[in-house]
Parts: sequence; C-alpha cells; structure tokens
Amino acid sequence: MGIFKEKYTPKSERIKRDLPHKKARSKKPFRRLTPLKNKKVPLHFNGTITAPEVIHRVLSKMAFGPSAEDVAYIESLAGANDEAKVMAYIDEQLDPDSITDSYTESLLTGSNGFSTLNKSRTQLYQDHVDDPNGQSIDWEDHIRPGRETVAATFIRAVHSKRQLFETMSDFWHNHFSVYLYGDGIPGMFVEYDRDVIRANTLGNFHDMLYAMTRSTCMMMYLGNALNNVTEPNENFARELMELHTLGAENYYGHMDPADVPEDSNGQKMGYVERDVYYLARALTGWSYDGAHWSDDDNGHAPNGNFKFREDWHYDGITRVLGEYYEYDPAFPLGDLRAILRMLAAHPGTAQFVCKKLCRRFISDNPPQNVVDAAAAVFQSNWNADDQIKQVMDVILKSPEFLNTWGEKIKRPFEKSVAVMRQIGFSFTFDPTSSEANTHRWIFDESGGYPFSWSSPNGYPDTKPHWLGSSAQMMTWRYIQWFCQDKDDNDVPYNNILAETQAAFPNSNDITPNNVVNFWYQKLCGIAPDAHSQERLAHFMSLQHNEDGNPMGQNDVIDLNDNGWPGYNQERLMALVSMICMTAEFSYR
Repeated sequence: MGIFKEKYTPKSERIKRDLPHKKARSKKPFRRLTPLKNKKVPLHFNGTITAPEVIHRVLSKMAFGPSAEDVAYIESLAGANDEAKVMAYIDEQLDPDSITDSYTESLLTGSNGFSTLNKSRTQLYQDHVDDPNGQSIDWEDHIRPGRETVAATFIRAVHSKRQLFETMSDFWHNHFSVYLYGDGIPGMFVEYDRDVIRANTLGNFHDMLYAMTRSTCMMMYLGNALNNVTEPNENFARELMELHTLGAENYYGHMDPADVPEDSNGQKMGYVERDVYYLARALTGWSYDGAHWSDDDNGHAPNGNFKFREDWHYDGITRVLGEYYEYDPAFPLGDLRAILRMLAAHPGTAQFVCKKLCRRFISDNPPQNVVDAAAAVFQSNWNADDQIKQVMDVILKSPEFLNTWGEKIKRPFEKSVAVMRQIGFSFTFDPTSSEANTHRWIFDESGGYPFSWSSPNGYPDTKPHWLGSSAQMMTWRYIQWFCQDKDDNDVPYNNILAETQAAFPNSNDITPNNVVNFWYQKLCGIAPDAHSQERLAHFMSLQHNEDGNPMGQNDVIDLNDNGWPGYNQERLMALVSMICMTAEFSYR
C-alpha cells in the first residue's frame, strides 16, 4: 500500500475522502463462486418465518451475532431455562463496567498499530489538524485518528464481551451522525467517538446531547463553529430539532408559534420555523479554538477545545417552543443550556428517540405499546445518570423484543461482523497494515463502511434500503473474501476448518450433508430447508470446478486434503460464505 503524498493544510484546503489505493495482491486471489439461486420457501414464525432458539435470536439482535463463546457463556448461566438465562445475560449487558473485556482492550494498543485512541482533544487537534508551529500535516497523519476509530470499531464489534454497549454505540453514532470525511473531521474523530458517544452510550441522553453540541467534529460537520449573530447559520439548529431531539414528525412548518397545539401540561407539542430561527441564535458563539483565523493571533496555538465567543452570541431574549430564555452575561452559556434541557425532557423527544431504539431492536414498524413504555421511562428519568440503561431494560425485556424475528435484516456492517464472530475471525485490523487497507477498499463498496454516510440522518435502519442487489452482493463479496483470507504463512484468519473437525470427532462423519447441516444451523440458528440443503450439499460434493459427476452427498470428505482438484478446505470456506448470503442468515 503506497503512502498518500497529499498534504493536509489546516483551514484552507477541503479534505478529499480517504479512498485507499488497491494494493497489488501477493496472496492467492479468492475464488469467485457462483451464488446459489435458492427459491423462496414458506417459513414459519408468527405466521411468516422460522425463528431460531432464543439465545441465537437475542445475540443476533442485541449483539453483533452469536459467537461460540457467548453462546456457551449464556448456556452456563444460572436459570431454569434458556429464557431465564437470557434475562440474566441482558442484566449483565446493561452493566458493561462489570464485564471484563481485557482481550479486546489488548488489541487496541500501540503494539497493534494504535497510537491516537488515548490522545486528548488538544493532542488530536495539534497533531492531526493544525500544527502549532504552522507546519503542514501529512495526509496520513491527518486521517490516522479516523482510521484508528474505524479499526477499533471492527475490533470491538467482533471481540468485545460488552456487546450491547457496542450495538448501542453504533445506534448513537447513527442518531448523532457525523460524516468522517468532512473538513478536519478525521483528525478529531477519536474525540467524538470516545468523549461524546461512548462516554454516554448507556448513560444520560441530555449529557450526550450537550457533549455533541460542544464537539469539535459536530461543529466542523454542521458549521456551527462559525455561527455568528451577524450571520446566523440555521443548519445545526435545524438538525438538532429534526434529527436529534423532537423529530420531523413534530415539525409544524411555518405555523404561527402561538397556534402550535399544547399537551395536557400546557407544553408545545412541536416546533415551527420560528423555533429553528431562535435556536440558531441561541447557538451563536458556540465554537472551538481554531475555527476562526484570528485564533492564532499573538502566538496562541489553537487547541480544538470548545470555545464560547461571547461577542458572537445573540444577547436578546429567545423564544423556543413557547418558552422564553434570556441571555445573562453572568452565565453566558445558560440560555442554550436551558433550551437543551427542555428538549431533552420533552415528551416529543422521548417518543422520537424511543421509536428509533425500538425500530433498531424490534422491527421497522415497532409496536406502539413498547415505544410508549420506553418513552415514559425516558422522560420521567431524563436527568438520571442511567436513563438510557433504564430505557433499554424496558425494550430488551419486552416480549416483542424477545419473540420477534425476521422483522429486521442486518446492514452490511452488522452482517459482516456477525460472520466474523461466528467463524472465529482473528485478523487484528492493525490500522497501519496493508491488509487493513484491503479490508477498507473491499468493504467500502457495500455502502456500509462505518461513519461514511454523508448526510446527517445516519445510515437507514429499515429493510428496504438494504435489500438492493448492490449492497447485498458487495457485502457478500467482502464476506467471501475474508472467509478465505490468510496470513503470510498461508494460515486462514478463521476457525472454520478447526470448528468443523471438532464438530465431527469421527472423520467418517464429515460428509457434504453433515457439513452443510452443521454450518447452516450454526450460522442461521435453524436447519436448512430441503432445497437449500440439497444445493449446498451438491456444491460441497464437487471434486472439481467443472466436474459433472460429484461424489455422493453422504460420502466422506477428506478435510486434510486441500490440493487439486477438490481444494476441500477452500471449498468448505466458500460454503460458509454461501450460507451467509441466504435470507435466513440476513434476518435479525
């Protein structure tokens, strides 16, 4: 992988997107295999599809997939049945600080190529955005924090024992979405991920909202850093209401604010254009050190920290949702802080956020009774340190979460990580390695590369968007590649062969039919239907790519032989990737 020669010049050049070059492959290319054309067969669960058992179900929905270790761990918990054990597991996951995650943490160190994850906000800014000595920052140095955040996201999703924490972090990144490749953002993205999202993932929504409003990345992305009362910028104010708090469903357009309906407590039920206008003015002056050319006057080195520019701030009375907020020079941040608290405690925010949570964890059209129950907890505990934890306790223990299946499909990132967890994928994602770069450019074509949705609404979280052939096939291409990828000693980055052999201590039981049944059950949580079983076993029985006379589907396969013409081990890995393309594997 060649090094980018482009230099990053602070404040003057628009950053080009980090599109890595394709390296010359030194390893055997993966074999492209024709996907099976499975006909759609009747499935059964709540009248629609067949559902796996509850452990597989829950780990596919609140985690990034059922790794062998996590399945075994849940089975080891005390409880009269699997449902009781799952409830105990949910309780543990809701308390991530009690879960030891030392192996994952060991992968995020300098010895594995990570050098920026623990840098302060000032260090990130001065090392990767604006050099205090006025020197240009090399492109590779500028994008390193962003690249490391993506690599860490893969590592945590694949290996972390705190799976709910990781799926929730993914949710909040989409809710408070920042496009990684915006001006200046790659150099500061560690701060956004660590100090805004992950610091509040199961904590308090208002705290996350407040941290997001002060974040260098969000101010770079939506332009609030230069929001001046002389030229107000309404961009961030609009998204703060439409995407982050009240939601578009509570928007009343250009209606007179006095005509907006009120709830039983006399509170305005939604917002209008006039509210956006005044919120934008309340946001004036909220900036960061380095956003304006004058910040480096008199030898000062900008540090990227939050900076309130009082002379830019609107000093009048602001009216938002019918409430008046007066600027007080003794407490100059007080007007906006009071507005943020009002928005965080608003019943419209509770409904909007909880509906999104239920959409993520239950279905595209979540049941209103669960949304209402979660929203009631969200609002009544709006200032509790563990507000989000309490909300998730309601959602995850609802019958609708526990018993619903197939109402969602995995997005490209979710599907890819689910495969990695189930095949024991061991690649370290060292962000300095050329192999990590190959992961980047192959997966990027799926449309689901982390933090790469350019609009502030975040990746779509409904089935229809991800059913397109491009997203499906490019995701499968990536899965097919990493299922067969090997290190420099030609050792696969997975446990597919070892797990197959462990499942059949008697090597005479390793037949096409048995291997298909084992991997289908493991990956999808159910047995294959007759048609899929026959076609997959037929593929596994071929002894040559063009052999019209395959071995019998109950004949023994020698998995110790990976030579021509059968390439049995590679055919096994290809079989696993094929199963991952089925509809049954895509469900969650």
